[in-house]
Amino acid sequence: MVFSTIIFLFRFLPITLALYYLAPAKLKNTVLFLCSLVFYCWGEVRFFPVMVALILINYISGLCIEHFDQKPALRRTFLLVALIGSLGMLFYFKYANFVLRSANALLGTGFAEIQGIGTLPLGISFYTFQAIGYLIDCFRGRHPPEKNPARFLLFISFFPQLIQGPINRYGAMEPQLTAAHSWEWERTKRALFVILFGAMKKYAIANLTAPTIAAILDRNDPTLAGSMALLAILLYSLQQYTDFSGGIDMVLGVAQLFGIEMMPNFRQPYFSTSLGDFWRRWHISLGAWMRDYLFYPFALTKPMQRFGKWATGHWGKHFGRVLPAAVANLLVFAVVGIWHGPQAHYLVWGLYNGMVIALADLLEPAFKKMNTALHIPTESRTWHIFRILRTFVIVNIGWYFDRVGLSLGAAYLRNTFVSFRPEALTAEAPAAFAAVTGPAWGIVAISTVLVFVHSLIAELGREPYTEVQRLPLALRWGLYYL
Repeated sequence: MVFSTIIFLFRFLPITLALYYLAPAKLKNTVLFLCSLVFYCWGEVRFFPVMVALILINYISGLCIEHFDQKPALRRTFLLVALIGSLGMLFYFKYANFVLRSANALLGTGFAEIQGIGTLPLGISFYTFQAIGYLIDCFRGRHPPEKNPARFLLFISFFPQLIQGPINRYGAMEPQLTAAHSWEWERTKRALFVILFGAMKKYAIANLTAPTIAAILDRNDPTLAGSMALLAILLYSLQQYTDFSGGIDMVLGVAQLFGIEMMPNFRQPYFSTSLGDFWRRWHISLGAWMRDYLFYPFALTKPMQRFGKWATGHWGKHFGRVLPAAVANLLVFAVVGIWHGPQAHYLVWGLYNGMVIALADLLEPAFKKMNTALHIPTESRTWHIFRILRTFVIVNIGWYFDRVGLSLGAAYLRNTFVSFRPEALTAEAPAAFAAVTGPAWGIVAISTVLVFVHSLIAELGREPYTEVQRLPLALRWGLYYL
């Protein structure tokens, strides 16, 4: 069930809200859980047992980890079993057929593909990581396991987050799931503002630019002019951001209608001043998950600590501190790439991001010396803008490998530098833009300006909703109409 459909907007959501706020406090979570199951089963009923199985594995394991608190070996066993079970289900549905196809291609084997898993279970990449994060936090003693099965089921299956996250933390969600929420008009207005703004990003920018991007990049033509490739990648940069962040805005807004604040997933990423800063602003919940459950556990292992001491002895304190983190970063971004998909271009895209961040950290002293030698005013506004533009270029180089296959992405990137052919913009761009009707581009342009202004206001530390409320009534409703 997609948020933009009539059945969601005018049937499911209003009915769920009415049932939730009319229900007694003790039954609110039950109502929300049952409605979430209806939402999930509406289009993915055959995968419902998969989600239930994963929920039960982690719910029972959490209780066992607490019960055997004085037996570390048993606690680790339950954690390991749950991790294998959860990740095993994700691997089966997302990667099994790819592995079989790869084995057939490389080894000449004749493995038949598994039938019935061509479509992923709705949200499995997100709710698997959310359940794993909950269990690891239980194991670490950050919070006790949830005893109430309905509340834990709701934590995993809460319908707004099922489609595309964010990957929420139980420690932040639990107080909200136990609170007695009552309807508030001001909160509803804020939620509707977030939903409408997200819908504008997703449907007035992302959906309208996608056909033009496809018309250019999906030709599978390695001789595509670099100018056309660059145009498509810049449009993809806009489309990717507005599609994902717009969808997340709608998710956050719908959750706010129920009085639940979920983890934000984007914070003006195209105002980032480094690639590391970009990844602290883009898909925030995934980055935080990787940091807490993969980066630090790996970087703090004894082998990595010994590696750091060895690097300190041979190359100094800076390398001894940064090298283990650089290796951990490469591992994290390799996993991020594979999490997006099993294809090689996602792995390359992930490793590209990890390598750039690692090199930036390793070479930081050299960059500082160079800035000092060149008398660069690193605190100036001009330098800040330069860093934003530089980061935008670095990010867009990565998008070449995120959007298309590995060899084709490499060809498009090469052509951008060595076969730019600007005349192709005049000859080929009009046909690509014609994939969308002319008036639609006016909508895209106006909406993009609004997104930029919204992002700029937020980047300056002001709250966009509050700023809009200060506008005269006629202008405010004019913006809503747009």
